[in-house]
Amino acid sequence: MIKKLSYPLMVFSILLTACSSKDITINQGSISSQVNDTTPVISNVKTNFPKKDGWYVVPKNSGELDVSVNATNVETILFWAVPTGTEAWGERELIGYDINGEDGWNLTWNISETSLHHRIAIQALGSDGKTITNETIQITNE
Repeated sequence: MIKKLSYPLMVFSILLTACSSKDITINQGSISSQVNDTTPVISNVKTNFPKKDGWYVVPKNSGELDVSVNATNVETILFWAVPTGTEAWGERELIGYDINGEDGWNLTWNISETSLHHRIAIQALGSDGKTITNETIQITNE
């Protein structure tokens, strides 16, 4: 009977000691730091057209809209055209994506004969496979 009781107590004691180790705490801190370091960050978005009053203004006869994104910790960037208005996310259209940031994160969208009054939603999918960061720009025809 004593042998049966002492074995579980010994296992419990070993687990309790292991869980209170300082090394484990340090490792948990570095894991947390790694997760934060893999969160995608969008630092800048620009287009090939000027910005006026918060909107990128595209001349009516333009053929292409170029969007460049500076971002870190990113695996893929999705570019969505979303009509302006409330609750318009359901009407969005995927207009492009970039899976190779070696030359920057870019989109060239053919806008020939397109009437524009949209938001471009930019979604940066994190290199950790779990996180997403969003940025939005507004575009309109002059």
